[in-house]
Amino acid sequence: MATKVTRSRGRWRPRHLVLAWGGYWIALVLVKLWPAIAAGWRLSQHAGEQKNVAVNLSNGTFSASISEAGKAMWAGSISVLTLSLLVAGPPFLLWLAWLAASSRTNNADGAALTSQKRQSELYPAESKTAIVDTSTSKRRTREES
Repeated sequence: MATKVTRSRGRWRPRHLVLAWGGYWIALVLVKLWPAIAAGWRLSQHAGEQKNVAVNLSNGTFSASISEAGKAMWAGSISVLTLSLLVAGPPFLLWLAWLAASSRTNNADGAALTSQKRQSELYPAESKTAIVDTSTSKRRTREES
């Protein structure tokens, strides 16, 4: 029998946030660099031919290329700004959403307590003025007789 699991953003723990970041970064590497990974794998499987892998940073742009025997197998480039936004942007937005959601849920208990306190101030409970003595001391029994 399957159980339904519901999880709100407010119940996320810091480890859930870190796991989400890690999942995002792994997916980003696989999606954006899969052609380069595949070309590098093919290049590593061929023996004896002239192989070249080059990575360059100039004018704020990362460039990389993989070639075999003078023939380009893969080439790509990305600006530093775009790369930094891809790496840090979505995790930062996810952290902001997590922070806002956890702040609301953490403060909800305090707001409920404040509300209960105000209610008790408006409608005080009836005070009990009777004193009940339930002691069974021998001295008291002698004094009453």
